[in-house]
Amino acid sequence: MKFEELKSQIEERMKDLGAEVSGKEPNVVDVKVPRERIVEAAKRLKEMGFDHVKAVTAIDYPNERFEIVYVSSSYSNLELAYFIVNLRTDLPYDDPKMPTLLEVWPSVLYQEHEEHDLMGIVFEGHPRMGERLLLPESYEGIPPLRKEFKVKTEGINA
Repeated sequence: MKFEELKSQIEERMKDLGAEVSGKEPNVVDVKVPRERIVEAAKRLKEMGFDHVKAVTAIDYPNERFEIVYVSSSYSNLELAYFIVNLRTDLPYDDPKMPTLLEVWPSVLYQEHEEHDLMGIVFEGHPRMGERLLLPESYEGIPPLRKEFKVKTEGINA
């Protein structure tokens, strides 16, 4: 399959979801959807053969928004295995919540949990939102990977 062919197929599948589809040749397609449509977009990508998520990451645009990126690919379809599809959505800074994609892609289990622990993103429906993964249970305060987090240095207010 050629890059442009895949990009066109994704555009066709996502057009009714308000998706913005762009690409970086030779093998990366970006799909941006509103958070209310992300579960449906993920299901459609899975139906196309993108059967797992390699990474989940959150990007902090301070006092503006968070962008969540699911990096998906295929194990089962060798023709698609060469390609990466980044499924993206924005979350308001004052409401960093979205539905989990765990039922679509079980491989997000620990990755969404990590983004919750370190960035404070809430993945609604995720079974582990009430527990810590990397931080101590006693941790309080700003999640440590947010840009507003400041490391306390002895004698200096950094």
